[in-house]
Amino acid sequence: MSFFDEADEPRTTRPRRPPSGGGGGARRRPPTDEQTLLVRRLVAAGAVVVVIVLLVVLVRGCVGSRREQALKDYNREVRTLVERSRESVATPLFQALNGAANRRGEDVTTTINQLRVVAEDQLEQAEGFDVPDQMKDAQHNLELVLSLRHDGVQQIADRVQAAISRSAQAGQAVDDIAAQMQAFNATDVVYSQRVAPLILRALQDDGIAASYDGDDGEQVEPYAPFLYGDNFTLMAPENVASLLGASATGTSTDDGEVAPGLHGHQLDSVSVGGTTLDPSTTVTLPSSPAPTFDVAFTNGGEHDEQNVRVEVTISGSGGSPIRASATVPTTSAGQAATAQVAFRQSPPTGGVAEIRVTIAGVGGERSLDNNTATYNALFE
Repeated sequence: MSFFDEADEPRTTRPRRPPSGGGGGARRRPPTDEQTLLVRRLVAAGAVVVVIVLLVVLVRGCVGSRREQALKDYNREVRTLVERSRESVATPLFQALNGAANRRGEDVTTTINQLRVVAEDQLEQAEGFDVPDQMKDAQHNLELVLSLRHDGVQQIADRVQAAISRSAQAGQAVDDIAAQMQAFNATDVVYSQRVAPLILRALQDDGIAASYDGDDGEQVEPYAPFLYGDNFTLMAPENVASLLGASATGTSTDDGEVAPGLHGHQLDSVSVGGTTLDPSTTVTLPSSPAPTFDVAFTNGGEHDEQNVRVEVTISGSGGSPIRASATVPTTSAGQAATAQVAFRQSPPTGGVAEIRVTIAGVGGERSLDNNTATYNALFE
């Protein structure tokens, strides 16, 4: 067979392999069941809702937690500040006044001016508080309290030197200082009747356990006394004059000086409805009608005295102390005098009460040891 004969042989063609995967074209997925697709979409939507709810709960929880903490922080800041007001302003102020009669007027003024700066710092600190909306009313009253205290300290600093100078202006200066004592007493009332209740209400309205005694969660300070103890008597000008060794209206000579010689009163006895009180015995007294105290005392000095104030305070039987007073227009030197001190409200019942009776000092009176007596009584 020649070469050319081989070339004439027919060619064999191999069949083309079908594409891998079989069939004549690409394999298609079967159509998804519409019900299955709907279920999947609902599940996805439900998951989104759950996530949103969880986020809302989380955000609300965080916001609520921050709000609660802000309310607690505000209460604690107020409690700390009013404690400092008493410790760093009120206490040293009355210490300075108690020793003023034996110090130079300039030195007393300097000391009280330093306390004025402290009071001003405390007012500015309160004004800088981060105040929650629920505490806005309490904050307004707190600033009023601290503003009156600052202004009172400033007025006393401005007038104390004149008060102890024994000059013709001493009487007016004494009156001005006594007026600031009344302003201090007003701050104590505003705090106890407005600031403290408003703070307590805001805490409780937010679901925070709170009370005045601290036994139930957060403690709210119920009182922030600036004028306390025997300092109450300084609301009367004659007591301020006695403390400062100055002259007060009605106890001085025409030239503004306290008349020379012995001045003062002594408490003799106290009775209520015919029952005489004894410092060593607890007596039982009716609470209603409101009691009237018959106070007997003697002018043990060498001069007649004018406008002598007699005060009775009932405390310790539950609730806030209650007070009543009476003024005797004139007492004669060496003679007995009486005052009827009538209360307008009945004392609280349920425990032993302390009754404190005080004859206010007069100008030139050096010792007040026999001006005051304390008794115990059970009102029922």
